[in-house]
Amino acid sequence: MYKIREYPNGLKLITKKMPSVSSAALGLWINTGSRNEAKRLNGVSHFLEHLLFKGSGRFSGDEIKESIEGLGGSLNAFTAEENTCYYAKFLGRHLETVGTVLMDMVLHPLLKLKDIEKERTVIIEEIKMYKDLPQFQVEEIYDAITWPGHALGRNIAGTIASVASLTRRDIAAYHDDWYRPVSVVVACAGDVDEEVLDGLIRRAFGKLKRTSEAPIDLFTDTAKAPNVRIVSKDIEQTNLVIGFPGLDRTHQDRYVLSVLHVLFGGNMSSRLFNEVREKRGLAYAITSHIKRFKDNGVFFVYAGVDRKNFAEATRIILKETARLKRDGVKAGEVRRAKEFLTAQSVMALDDTMDHMLWMGDALLNTGTVQTKEEVRRRIARVTAADVVRVARRLLAPARMRVAAVGPQVAREETVIRKAVDAFARS
Repeated sequence: MYKIREYPNGLKLITKKMPSVSSAALGLWINTGSRNEAKRLNGVSHFLEHLLFKGSGRFSGDEIKESIEGLGGSLNAFTAEENTCYYAKFLGRHLETVGTVLMDMVLHPLLKLKDIEKERTVIIEEIKMYKDLPQFQVEEIYDAITWPGHALGRNIAGTIASVASLTRRDIAAYHDDWYRPVSVVVACAGDVDEEVLDGLIRRAFGKLKRTSEAPIDLFTDTAKAPNVRIVSKDIEQTNLVIGFPGLDRTHQDRYVLSVLHVLFGGNMSSRLFNEVREKRGLAYAITSHIKRFKDNGVFFVYAGVDRKNFAEATRIILKETARLKRDGVKAGEVRRAKEFLTAQSVMALDDTMDHMLWMGDALLNTGTVQTKEEVRRRIARVTAADVVRVARRLLAPARMRVAAVGPQVAREETVIRKAVDAFARS
């Protein structure tokens, strides 16, 4: 189903031919993100991502964009906690042009001082923008109390102070340390000519030597009591996150947690959506989320609630959490959650871009890629008993983290503390 090739210098190539499509998606995945940054360098991965579009050894910033968009393609990138990815979607016949541009910008960025200063201002404004958005600010607070003192608990974009202090030497050294073949996965799905791609990789990366991979800074959770942090903001709506430790990327129960997520808060049929929004009208936004990393993860609920409904919404969320652990789940809702999860997974893989993102992420972070059929089988094996077992293990009051951004700090702190205490006794 997938062709995987590893080169002598450690770079890996994964391809997936998709018959009857004319597009292709190409991604260059780098095995580094914000969790690999020292505190002083917080934000350097994201800063570097921005700068790679400003010019490379062979192409100016304008040429990078025009050479792909001028062929009808699209070009973008993202920085996450553990990875950075540069990607494009285009007609498959343009693979050589697109691949040449992407590889040159990733390997040979110019990092001009004038571009660094200009982009520094842009990123600081981006940080300010997200600070002004409470739905993002509350997740940043949640991360800080979930991974205290660790890079996972810091903002991917950095802080205003850290971004302001980054030098060209810092950025160039980070590029040299992490943008090495051993840390790169090239992923391509769709109308892909594997021999053309192989030739591009050999020309761009072939002379680079194999190096050792740097270890990640593992996180050890020593929490023994709930942690609550509230930030006052003059807004109409209180934004709330209630979360618990989750599972790492390769944990044997990861599909069980995915089913739990869907039936608890993952769609409009979920328990939380029905109880909090449909039955009581307490929130517009109410959903659960999963984050998975190489050594740990989290499972959390987000809600945006009018200040007058905050106490009741918080109580209902924790009441439903306790009920899930105490009373278990019904076979019908597990079946529906499994069908939803399977269908969403399969439909996503019909798109060349989503397929590239799926297989690049999997190969880089887990060393393997599952087929559609393997995913379907793993989901099908999940039982109601599995869901209850994982819920009872993970949704422990002593390891709960609660963050809120809202207009009435003292009242909201009291509300949350009472709800947390009631949940711990349930």
